[in-house]
Amino acid sequence: MTDTGAGGGSPASGAPVSNASSIAEPASAGGSSVDLSGRVALVIPTFNGGPRWQRVMDAWLDQTGVGPLQIVCPDSGSSDGSDEVSRRAGADVIEVAQADFSHGGTRNLAVQHTEREFVILSVQDALPLSPALASELVRPLAEDDSLCATFGRQVPLPGCHPVLRQRIGAWAGGSEIELQALGARSWSALNPWERLALIRYDHVIAAMRRSVWEQLPFEPVNFGEDVSWSRRVILDGGKLAFVPDAAVEHSHDRSAWDEARRIYCDHRNLRRLVGLVAVPSRADMAVNVAAAREHYRQLIDATEGVDDGTRRAWQRWAFDLARYENWAQYLGANFGLRWWFTPLDRWLRRGI
Repeated sequence: MTDTGAGGGSPASGAPVSNASSIAEPASAGGSSVDLSGRVALVIPTFNGGPRWQRVMDAWLDQTGVGPLQIVCPDSGSSDGSDEVSRRAGADVIEVAQADFSHGGTRNLAVQHTEREFVILSVQDALPLSPALASELVRPLAEDDSLCATFGRQVPLPGCHPVLRQRIGAWAGGSEIELQALGARSWSALNPWERLALIRYDHVIAAMRRSVWEQLPFEPVNFGEDVSWSRRVILDGGKLAFVPDAAVEHSHDRSAWDEARRIYCDHRNLRRLVGLVAVPSRADMAVNVAAAREHYRQLIDATEGVDDGTRRAWQRWAFDLARYENWAQYLGANFGLRWWFTPLDRWLRRGI
């Protein structure tokens, strides 16, 4: 769920979705001597990744415990040398025209080029925080044949807006290994928030068993290919695991309007996937906006070590977001998939 042809994201809703205690049970952890050498591939789409892409690639080349990674980078016409950074690192670079790019379809193309048992999926601006990240992420798959995929923890960049920091923590944070599986429960008996927590999964940093992907390739969609896939895995009886020790540094500094457009895309998608309608009526908006603004004000006021100018800018951003996001959730869930809304839908989703 992502950006720049190379990234992931999180359902921005204001409500936490990572309360895994209600849906998860502990997975076995660490301490294994399993040999991962020659078994792991890495897929990262690129497009003008800038200087950070070199840092990210260097961090992947420094990974230990997995042997040399097979790296595949579909590139959508980079003009800043990102494709050359990939080639110098020994990656297989697949040229993909921007008009042909989709988050699901392009990743399918890249995974087809891999020849390893396990495939790590990440994005060009997600910086590995440990040389053991790859092994931490893949080891649970090697130890448990019933596990289909894992995903890791996202750590916001310094200076990340407190509202976004909280949301990233709710979606891709936590300190405990968690297993997500439907088990004996009925999907239809779960409420939308429970379903969303069950399919929590993010291609900012994830790994999957290639044999599962062969049976369930990604949908060729332009947004949310990760949670769309995880839903199918869960409904097929599969299991996912959150692995907090596999951490990357990743967040974005967007305008309130662009953040709201992503929220629109999220809620358009989540209505289809889990039946979520967070803002069912325009009548709910005034109360929602006021509550959001007060909550955001408290988050910002509680943030230490920030100068007054930054704090004021954060408050203005949050004030605007509270209004925009309610409209985004309302329109995305209620109208995003209706044919007569198509012109505005296309405008709102352009470039996301």
